[in-house]
Order: sequence, then structure tokens, then C-alpha cells
Amino acid sequence: MRVPRTVLLAGVLPLLLVACQKKPEGAAPAAKDIGAQAADVVSDTAALREANAAANPVVRAAGDCDAVKAALPEANQRLDAVAGSVRTISGRTTLEAIRKRVNTIAETCP
Repeated sequence: MRVPRTVLLAGVLPLLLVACQKKPEGAAPAAKDIGAQAADVVSDTAALREANAAANPVVRAAGDCDAVKAALPEANQRLDAVAGSVRTISGRTTLEAIRKRVNTIAETCP
């Protein structure tokens, strides 16, 4: 069975019009090349190492509320500083998990 040309054009023409529309500026950021992605991962690794170092005094002192209260302000300050240098989504997720762990320990102390 042959498809009439008008039916074919009626089906394809709307698809072509949608595909050829001008894309709005800033719609999607350009994808990074593999070198830039690798640099982001290396940077996040160093930043998350610093975040873990900031959280460790609070985690180690989890059983001693006085020590937690003493270590908490510096840990939060260092975590806030690290947050500005995290570049990837997985890095931000990991940083939030570290921050949540510190906050959970802080909440257990009255």
C-alpha cells in the first residue's frame, strides 16, 4: 500500500518545523569535554577530602556532647567554605551527606 504524498508531508512537516525552530539562548549549557569533566572530578575529590577532614572532629566526638559543641562551629564554617568549590552534582550530593551526618550528631546533643 502506497502512502499518498500529502499524508506523508502532513506527518513529516510538523516534525521538521519543530526540529528547525530557533533554540532559546541559555536553554541548556554546552556539554563539557572529557578533560573538563576529569578536572571537575579531581577538584571535587580534593574538596570532599577537606569536607571529611572538617567533619571528622564532630564524628569522632559523637559520644561527648561537650566536644561536639566545641567542634561544631568550625566544622560548619569549613563545610560552608568547601561548598563553594564543589563542581559536580555527585560532589554536591556527597557534601550534603557529610553535612547531614554532622547535623544529625549535633541534634543528638541537647
